[in-house]
Amino acid sequence: AAAAAAAAAAAVGVGGAGVRVWRSDGPPLASGGGQELAPDLSAACSVAQEMRAAVLAELQLPSSAGVARNKLAARLLSAAAKPAGELKGGLAAVADASAAAFLRSRRLLTIPGLQQKRGRALAEALSHLARHVEARQAGGGTGGGAGGVDGGSPGFGPSSTSSLTLGDALSVGRAELARLVGEAEAADLLRLGEGGCDGGVVERGPARSISAEVSFPPTSDAARHAETLRGLAATLLRRCAADGRPPRRLVLSWRCGYAREELPASSGGGGGGGGA
Repeated sequence: AAAAAAAAAAAVGVGGAGVRVWRSDGPPLASGGGQELAPDLSAACSVAQEMRAAVLAELQLPSSAGVARNKLAARLLSAAAKPAGELKGGLAAVADASAAAFLRSRRLLTIPGLQQKRGRALAEALSHLARHVEARQAGGGTGGGAGGVDGGSPGFGPSSTSSLTLGDALSVGRAELARLVGEAEAADLLRLGEGGCDGGVVERGPARSISAEVSFPPTSDAARHAETLRGLAATLLRRCAADGRPPRRLVLSWRCGYAREELPASSGGGGGGGGA
């Protein structure tokens, strides 16, 4: 969930009192009122505290929250505020002056949009670049050229791709970054590293689909199949009625392991799970 207070974003995730303010020049500052923060960010912290208290009271679930000027930083702060995160405490924030440094300190593969193929490709390209520069320097080579970084070395070694940060990517310079991933991608990464705002909080529209599914051990028992489908159908009807929109299409499918196929109504084979 996300909330905004005077253009400040607060991202809340399941995962607590006072605010932990991230700082680039030392350990996080524990601040009950967020004194280092702008007034609207402090107000967003109060909203986040109320949200966390409401989640705990209604669902008996602890939660974490992040407060920053844009949604990306808030989301990453929320993860950092979890018990296993670097900040812990349940609620974390970052002042405007430190937002860019915070984003640059994040590992590439933890940044939304870079967690899958896109981020892995970038991390692998950076590691390859570091290995290339290291080998060239070991052989007595100097200067730029293909795989060079502004005539010198990148600000990181050929470490594991999982440990590379956004700051590591930006340290190679815009020209080299564009060579590795293209101009548009380089510009997007530079914008992230500068703490560029990624827009305000926008309420999501209604769900495009409504589903009901269940997992069960592999079986060829037709009676078990029929019982499962009746249960799924009843659940799906209740959810459609609560939604209020008439459905336009019904999809019946089954999944065995990672293979997912359409299940014709007349078929009676066994499976490991199903959905409707």
